[in-house]
Amino acid sequence: MSDPLALLRQSIADNRPAELLTSSGEPTTALTDAASLRFADIVVPKDASTRYARSDARTEFYTIGQLWVVWEKRDASLKDFMQSFTALGVGNVPIADRRAVQAFLAGESDGGARVGEAKAPVPEAGPSRPAAPKRKYEVNVADREFCKKLRTEEIELRDRNTVLRVSGTGKVNNFEQFVKGVMSEKIRALRKSFDTRGAAPAPAAAPADINRARKHKQAHPIIIISSSPTSLITMWNVKKFLEHGIFEPSDVARANEMREGNMHAADIVRVLRKRQGAAGETTTEYRVVDSVDGLHKCGQDPWDRVICVVTTGQAWQFKPYKWVEPRVLFRHVKGIYFQWQNESANPAVRDWNVTEMRIDRTRRHTDRQVVAEFWRTLDNFRRR
Repeated sequence: MSDPLALLRQSIADNRPAELLTSSGEPTTALTDAASLRFADIVVPKDASTRYARSDARTEFYTIGQLWVVWEKRDASLKDFMQSFTALGVGNVPIADRRAVQAFLAGESDGGARVGEAKAPVPEAGPSRPAAPKRKYEVNVADREFCKKLRTEEIELRDRNTVLRVSGTGKVNNFEQFVKGVMSEKIRALRKSFDTRGAAPAPAAAPADINRARKHKQAHPIIIISSSPTSLITMWNVKKFLEHGIFEPSDVARANEMREGNMHAADIVRVLRKRQGAAGETTTEYRVVDSVDGLHKCGQDPWDRVICVVTTGQAWQFKPYKWVEPRVLFRHVKGIYFQWQNESANPAVRDWNVTEMRIDRTRRHTDRQVVAEFWRTLDNFRRR
């Protein structure tokens, strides 16, 4: 693995940070004094170009030094993150690229079109120490005898998969032939019964049972959000907010999606909610829409599955709904009103029986608390 980008990513995955070297090959802890980075026995200049393209210039690529700083400053504040590039003497990395680069380096994404093919030449390795001569392997007779005894006394642990495996010895039954034999006997008995008594028509499935089965297949809870341009939560940023607990302004989320080639927001957004419980991790899928047209694409009787409506306090949002009057609507579904932390309460929603939740403009570490409170509110509403 001689590609600089792959070397950095692998060192992060192995939890083996790169070592900074001066121009004379001496280790250092300051990037300003470093001329190169060493990954195991491979040395890469800190200004070596990688395959990760800048979002604002697809023909320019970040250097290994810039990506190293992005990873080292992953927990820094926004101000410290921007100032570190000037202080360390490497080129700037835009804020819009910060999370995408960190996710790629951590192995959480493949980088998409931002990462080019590995065509960079192999970097020259720095001075390496002479390899020590290998000793001839000598078999330890005592160890060999101990291993033989250990294997004979080994107890094999089995699970539900291993117990179904067929060993190489003993009788092997042909299960397929067994099933065919049993089914053929049953079929002959049924034919004989029909010949003597006549075939009775099978009872038709009740429409209620069919509808119940369809609802069971499509029983994903539905959340309706506002299509207003002033809404804090939109189809562009709702998935990242509810799934990962990270609020991203709608215009920023839209710009990021458009750079990836998604020019229009989806009619339906799938949100996966993962929870830890006594039985392990469970995942519940929710559907998010911002219009009645999108709601009708969720299957039959979608209003029976709507559990929440996120409002901006504008009554025109409810005109095409099943319940037009806000007070009636929020008796059937849970109402949520998101607003900025420092804004005053909206008097329009005071009598609507909605829960107000506040999002901080800058402190992103508080987003997870807001999302957790959102899910708790929905759980309490559904248990009524």
